[in-house]
This record gives sequence, C-alpha cells and structure tokens, in this order.
Amino acid sequence: MITQQHILRAIEPLIYGKRWLSMAVLLVLTVMFGYLASQTRIDAGYLKSIPTEHPYMETFLEYREDLGGANVILVTLMWHGEGKIYNEEFLATLKEVTDEVFFLPGVNRARVQSMFTPNVRYIEVVEGGLSGGNVVPADYQPTQEMFDLVETNTGKADIIGRLVAEDEDGAMVQAQLLDIDPRTGEELDYVEVSRRLDEIRAQYETENISIHIIGFAKVVGDIVDGALKVFVFFGITLVLTAILLWAYLGSPKLAAVVLVASIICVIWEFGLLTAAGFGLDPFAILVPFLVLAVSVSHGVQYVNAWVHEMADNNRNNFDASLVTFRRLFIPGTTALVTDLAGFLTILLIPIDIVQEMALNAAFGMFAIIITNKVMVPIWLTYISIKDPEAFKQKQLARDHFYDGVWHWVSNFTRPSYAVPVLLVCGVALGWAVWKYDELQIGSFTEGVPELRPDSRYNRDNHVIVNNFSLGTDQLKVMAETDPEACINYEVMEEIDRFAWRMQNTKGVMSTMSLGQVAKQINAGFNEGWLKFKILPRNRYVLSQAITPVPSSTGLLLPDCSVMPVIVFTADHKAETIQHIVKEVKKFRNEPENRDTEVDFALASGNVGVMAATNEVIEDKEIEILLWVYLVIFILMLLSFRSLAAVICIVAPLSLVSIMGYGVMTLAGIGLKVATLPVLALAVGIGVDYGVYVYSVFQEGVRDFGLSLRDAYFRTMQKTGKAVVFTGIALGMGVATWLFSDLQFQIDMGVLLIFIFTANMLGAIFVLPALACFFMNYPKPEGGYNRLEDIDESRSKAH
Repeated sequence: MITQQHILRAIEPLIYGKRWLSMAVLLVLTVMFGYLASQTRIDAGYLKSIPTEHPYMETFLEYREDLGGANVILVTLMWHGEGKIYNEEFLATLKEVTDEVFFLPGVNRARVQSMFTPNVRYIEVVEGGLSGGNVVPADYQPTQEMFDLVETNTGKADIIGRLVAEDEDGAMVQAQLLDIDPRTGEELDYVEVSRRLDEIRAQYETENISIHIIGFAKVVGDIVDGALKVFVFFGITLVLTAILLWAYLGSPKLAAVVLVASIICVIWEFGLLTAAGFGLDPFAILVPFLVLAVSVSHGVQYVNAWVHEMADNNRNNFDASLVTFRRLFIPGTTALVTDLAGFLTILLIPIDIVQEMALNAAFGMFAIIITNKVMVPIWLTYISIKDPEAFKQKQLARDHFYDGVWHWVSNFTRPSYAVPVLLVCGVALGWAVWKYDELQIGSFTEGVPELRPDSRYNRDNHVIVNNFSLGTDQLKVMAETDPEACINYEVMEEIDRFAWRMQNTKGVMSTMSLGQVAKQINAGFNEGWLKFKILPRNRYVLSQAITPVPSSTGLLLPDCSVMPVIVFTADHKAETIQHIVKEVKKFRNEPENRDTEVDFALASGNVGVMAATNEVIEDKEIEILLWVYLVIFILMLLSFRSLAAVICIVAPLSLVSIMGYGVMTLAGIGLKVATLPVLALAVGIGVDYGVYVYSVFQEGVRDFGLSLRDAYFRTMQKTGKAVVFTGIALGMGVATWLFSDLQFQIDMGVLLIFIFTANMLGAIFVLPALACFFMNYPKPEGGYNRLEDIDESRSKAH
C-alpha cells in the first residue's frame, strides 16, 4: 500500500537533490509562459455565452440566419431641440449614422433598419389601387415639404414606437451582428465594434442630438474598458498584500517569496491558457484574482511553517525547508488537487464561457501546485538570514505575542464552548435555507447587471425603454406550421390569438406578428376602415393582405412554414422572463391549442437566450455543488482516512456555501453565468483553510498524544494564525473591488469578502467545535523521532 512516506521519499530527491537544476527548469518554464501570457487576447463571443444544447437554443440556431438572431445593436438618436424630429439637422444626422452602422464590421447589412433604409416602407390604398414607398423617399431633399411628407409616411408605416420614438422626438437604427466577420472570415471582434460605436457617438452627438447605444457588442466593449481598470485593482491588491505580508512575516525577503510566487502562478495560468488556444473572456477577468488569493494562502502557510522550524527548532534554512515540505506537501497538494477537481466539475455546465472559466481556474491550480510546492521550498533553501539568532528571537516574540488569544480560541474544543457555536451554526443554516427561496436565477435589474446602474450603457437602456415600445429585450416564439399556412385562416387566427395573449401578459410592452401587419394592410385595402382591421377568412383576400410583407422583415420564412411572434419585454429581470415563458407554455398546452397545426417553439431573441441560460443554471446549480462536495468528500477521506476529518473540514465549508446564497439575496445578486462559477471556485479557499488547520490539529492529537485543547493551541500557533492573516488580508484586498466601474466585480467583491471571512471563521471556530465531538485518536505508543526521519531523508536527497 502506497503511504504518504512513499510519496515523499519519491518526490524529495527530485526537488532537493539538484536544487539548482530544478529551479533553473522552473525559471525557464516561467519565461516561456511569460511570453505566452503576453500573447493573451480578450476573447468575447456571443455564442460562447449561450447554452447551445438547450432546446430553446436549438430553435434559435436553426432559424437565426433566416429570421435573425439575438445579437442586436440599437443606435438611438434623441432630439432635444424644438418640435419633432422632422427637420434638416436631425434627419441629416440620422442618415449619416445609418450609413455608419451599415458599414460596421460584422453587420448583417440586409437587416439594418432605420427610417432611411429601403426595407422600411409604407403601404396605403389610393384611388385606383395600392401605393407605397420608402418612408424617406429616394429623392429626399431638406425642404419643409419633404419633412412633412416623411412625417406622413412615418405614420403610414406604423413604425412609431419601433423605429421612431412614441413622442416622435427620437429615431433608431437597428442592426444585427454576425458571429463571423464576412470581411476577414474570423470571429467578430466585439471590442472593435464597440470602439467604432463610440466613435459614431463622439462624431455625431451634438447639443440638440444625444446618441444612445445598447447591444451585446457594446456590453462587451464597456466591460473590457472596465476590465482594464481591473488591472489597477490587481496592482493595488498586490501592493496591499505585500505590505500585509511584510508586517506579518517581519521580513521583506519572505514577503517577496510569497508574493513573487503568487505572481508567477498567474503568469503560468495565462501562459497555459494561451497554449491551450483560449483567450481571456471579459467575464472571467476575476479568475486571476482567485488564483492569486489561493496562491497567497498556500504561500503564507509554507513560509510561516518554515519560520517556525527556523525559530522554534533551531534548524538551518535547508533543514527547515525540508521539514516543512514533509509536513505540508501532502495536505497542501491534497487541498489544491481538491480545488482542481472541484473546478473541473463546473465543466458539467454546457455553456462555453463557464467551461473556459473552469479550465482557466484549473490551469491556475496546477500552477500553484508547481510554484508553491516545488519552487517555494527550493527558494527558501537559498534564503540567507544575516543575524539568525536575532531573527529567531524576533520570530519567537512574534509567535508568542498572541498566545493569550490562542489560549482562548482553544477553549472551543470544549463542549461548553462548542455547543453554542454549533447552535449558532444551526441558526445560520436555517436562515440561509429560508433565504434560498428568495434567490433569483438571472438578473435582478432592468439594465445590464454586469455594469453599474448609473453606467452610460444602463442610462442609454433606460432612455430607449422609456421612449420606444421595443428594445433589445425581445423574445421570439417560432410559430411552426405547414408550408403556405399563412393563407390558412385557422392557422393565422391561432397565431393572432397567441400574439394577443402575449400582448396582455404582465411584463410585455408590445408584440409584433405577421397577423398584426396583415390586419393593418387589410384595413388599408378598405380605405382604412377600422372594421376591416381583421384577418380575412377568405384565403385569397388573406393572401392579398400578406403578399406585401417581405421575408426580410423577419416575420415569416418565404414558404410561410415559420411565422415568428416577436414579444418585446419591459425588462429582462429573472421574474419577468420566467413569467412570460410560463405563459407561452400555458397557452401551448391549453386543450384548444394542443393538437392544432401550429407549434409555438421557444425561443429566439436575447430574452430567449436568457431564458435558456437561466433554466440551465437552475437545473445545474445544485448538481454542480453536489459534485464539488462529493469530490471534496472523497479526496478528504482518501487523504486523512478519517470520517471525523471529513466532517470537520467539509461541514463548515458547506455552511458557508449555503450562507453565500443568503448573502446574494440580501445584496441583490442573481445566480447567473458570471456568479455561479465563483461560488464553486471560492470553495477552494475554504478547503485550504480546513486542510491546513486539521492536518496540524490531527498531528498534535494523534502523533503527539496532546489533549484536544493543547493540540488546538499548538495548531493556532503554527498554522491557525496564518489562516487568520490570510482571511483578513484577502478580504481587505478584495474590498478594493467595491470601487470598481463594473457592477459584477462589486458583486463578486461583496460575495468573496463574505466567503473569505466566513471560511476563515469556520476553520478557526467551527472546526474545533466539531472536533470536540468527532475527533478521537488513541495516544501514540512511543511516538517517533522526526529529526531522524529528516536526517535520513536529507542524506537520500543528497
């Protein structure tokens, strides 16, 4: 049977036998990964953010080329001068902006719409038949007569509320983006599109005309702009961590060991990410922070233990490193492997951006294993102390400074202290379970939750929602039927009833369907009489009303086998989306609609994408956490071979995870693509805390025969104080995120401050309280001589 001693004796010669060679190899790899890291690119993609295997998204992908997808940009011009928009200044600007949008990279030019595009037309009945044309005539000239004509045509085209503001004080340019740039054949660069949109705004915005832009490309661009500032926070976190490490370790050299090793971890992470062919998605920009945090946690533990060996046991730097390696390599690596395996379980979420985030974090954990468990031990053997005796005395004084606190903390291994702690945990668990019912899957807010509510994007979104009957928030329900069904009254009547039902559903601003347009045209054929604003029962009259509607409107396929109903929603809050989707399914399942020729297939549009994403997250949320904890349970059991160890380590961790949901509800943070992985990733910090504390605690009880209280006092001296420092330092570092321009970074800051702090408190107070009732080891008979083991190992290494 392979034991920990077998593993250590196999690995130690590789690390300590030829230290210079091992360190040289690591430095060469660091330079190589540093070069690769410098090639890391921002990689944002619309399809990456959607669950392509979900049934809704199968519908979305099937029809997106013919009927348009969900990747839309809206450029809205609002007039702040006198009167309405029908004047020379506004219309000239609208025409130029339309041309600019038309030539943006990746725009599907056939689907660009504004008052100036030829696919926006009006139809009217005149003496002798039908008349129609472009809303803005091809011979447009800036004259008052032409302005009046454009105003008249706008009313006839029924585009007020859609392409023209309801008060006619603004107009919109709408465009759909392709995932592949037709010019280059490569994936569309959303950052470039966003930059071009900003240039349009800067060029054409005036005192009288404000420009408001929304859409996925603009979201990505704004997040990337904010992400560049994230690196400023990264630097602030590094400086703050360095100061705290220096204060804690009492040596700039030792602080540098921890900090530089952690930076190297991040370099390796980016290098591995690039080598694997991935870029850094803007929504994964916080993963390097988590990798840095985990690395600092392990580095502090190792250096802290090394200092103890130097000060308490009078060892030289080599022996101190070797003893520390033997004591911490197995538990530390176990914690990191647990983190690694836990992160890989996130791959079960069938969304590319989440899976890339999981691989990103996994690369980071692998890098920590190498740098913290190989590079740092070697590095410490070369650390020279100018005055060893003074250093030892200084460290001893520092170690015993908090002995009074550690004596008090060790009381939590006694039932009189443990029982109240566990009762408080029970109350906290009950509160978290109660709050869990209030957790929302998706967004709490009207705008883009990844950006601040007062951000330019969310202000633009507010303007568009308040002035138009549509925005980017739209759900397309595909009415699938037989070819040529658009001249079948029963089919069209059912689709029209569905559109009416959706129009009167809470959370819906307006709807658009082929039937609604056909009723307008039929009324036009009958001199505009309102009583003819109906669907004709005669198939020939119905055909007459539908023929003028081209497939380029996105309201039908050429053979009429699919006729989408476009539902414009008031917002994309989780509760709004859930309610509307529920109403669609309710209509579809009603007896009179169940066995008809029409199948209302969900869904396209950005709200359809959100609905699918929310359902996937809701479906996978519990499963992911169960897998994460199953992996932790198995690896902890294999490592410690004790059910007590599993209970003491995993129970506080589980409590913090469940309480995390309660904190999310209090902070108004929804469970979505950007937040679900963070909950799983942050579990890694708690595992590290628990493993280090329990391993030293167990050593004191099992190997040295100490009482629970004495063993825990020794644990707090050796490793507990490092856990306390790490929890406080990481919490303070993350606190800087609260000043970010990105709302999702602020949200993650709130969540991580809680998780770092709560996991630290759980490892310090809840773990010993549980150990009071579950830990029970027989006293060793004779024990063993650790120094002899070290000397033997050292001789073998040399």
